[in-house]
Amino acid sequence: MANPVKPTWPISNGLTPLEPGCVHIWSFHTSRPSKEVELLSKLLHPEEINRAMRMRSLEVREQAIVGRAVLRIFLAGYLGCEPQAISFASTGMGKPILANHKGLYFNLSHSHGLGLIGLSGSVEIGVDVEKVRFIENSLFLAERFFSPWESQTLSQQPGHEMQSVFFQAWTRKEAFLKANGHGLGFGLDRVEVSLGRNETPRIRLVDGCPDEARRWTILHLEPSKDFMGAAAFLTTQPIKSLTWHWDGKDNPKMM
Repeated sequence: MANPVKPTWPISNGLTPLEPGCVHIWSFHTSRPSKEVELLSKLLHPEEINRAMRMRSLEVREQAIVGRAVLRIFLAGYLGCEPQAISFASTGMGKPILANHKGLYFNLSHSHGLGLIGLSGSVEIGVDVEKVRFIENSLFLAERFFSPWESQTLSQQPGHEMQSVFFQAWTRKEAFLKANGHGLGFGLDRVEVSLGRNETPRIRLVDGCPDEARRWTILHLEPSKDFMGAAAFLTTQPIKSLTWHWDGKDNPKMM
């Protein structure tokens, strides 16, 4: 099946060890033939299948199954076990973690046919990806969910840049909220992020506090044309990020 999403990162099916101070970020296609989705679903536990089946449409259900299965494939590759052997738990706020393995942090996101998996051996990680698309009420959403400074900055963008900057803000906020384990319940307006292609990606404020914001690192990601992404880490140390696209032809294996 031809996939319209064209990755911008190098294609690889080989895993390298996660070294301290390094994060690995993989993109992959979540839109796959139904027969492939059926095969991937066999890697999931019943509760994962049940969760996917409650989603609103066949397309969304299948992409959720693919995302969860690919996550299991990658975690198994890094841990040296079978995908079905991966056991998940969650934090008190509902963030997925590994139940039986320590020292491997991960996060998953997918949007409109493209998925992202972020992995770290040393720090909590959150990732988010969104397809950049026209949203008619983006300024209204910004006024409701963004900080006043972010809303004003967005309103000053040229028309052709406004949607990109909107999703730049959204993905950075989402990545932060997933990394800190609270999710959207924390409140998008409680975290303020830098905006604009000429600005260094960073958290500006958390609950109005610049000191708390400085504890975090943000990476800007563009895994494919017309897709915007971000990764967030609770660290002030330099982070080396390595990015690849997995084409799904072979299961990723440690080199």
